[in-house]
Amino acid sequence: MIAGAVLAGGKSLRFGKNKALQTFRGKRFIDLAVQSLRPLCDPVMAVVNEIEPYRDTGAVLVRDLLPDLGPLAGIYTALLYSPCEWVFVKATDMPFLVPEMAALLIGAAKEGFDAVVPKAGEFFDPLLALYNRRCMPVIARRLQAPANPQVVAFYRKIRLRTIAEAEWLKVDPEGLSFKNVNTMSDLAEIDGVAKSS
Repeated sequence: MIAGAVLAGGKSLRFGKNKALQTFRGKRFIDLAVQSLRPLCDPVMAVVNEIEPYRDTGAVLVRDLLPDLGPLAGIYTALLYSPCEWVFVKATDMPFLVPEMAALLIGAAKEGFDAVVPKAGEFFDPLLALYNRRCMPVIARRLQAPANPQVVAFYRKIRLRTIAEAEWLKVDPEGLSFKNVNTMSDLAEIDGVAKSS
C-alpha cells in the first residue's frame, strides 16, 4: 500500500484566504483532496500548519515541520511521517483527480525509481506525484539551501520516472487532474470545467 498526503500548508497569498477551506460545489478543497486519495492510499495524511481547522477531515493530521519553506518542506514532512515507502502527494487546491491518471502514476512507482512526476510540456507538476522515502536525505540537504527551495531542484539527484504529457493525455485528455486554483478567477474557471465535464 502507499500513503497519501494532501499538502494544505500554503499561505494562499494570491487567493486572499485559506484555499484548503474554500468550498467548491458543496465541499471544501481539502475534503475533495482527501476523498480523492482515500480509495488509493492508506493512510491519507494532511500536512497543515494548524491542526484545529482540519480535525473533521478524516485524514491523519501532521504539522508541517518547516512551515515557511514551501511545498518541498511539506513533501519532506509527509515522507517523514509516512508508514509506507511511497507517498502520493497532492496539492489541496487541485479538486479533480481522474482515477486513470492516479492508476498511471501509481503503476509507475517501481523499485528502480525514487519519484514519479508528470510533465506538461517541459514543466513538471511536482504536486501531483509520488515520492519514495529514499528521497528524504536529498530533500533535507536541499532544504538547508539559503534560497527558498524549489521542489524540482532535487530531481537531478534522484532516479526520476517522468510521465510525459503524451503518456498521461491518453488517460486524462482534458488535463483535469492538473487544474489548480491560485486566484478567485481560477475558481470561477474550474467551476465552469466541473459543470461541463
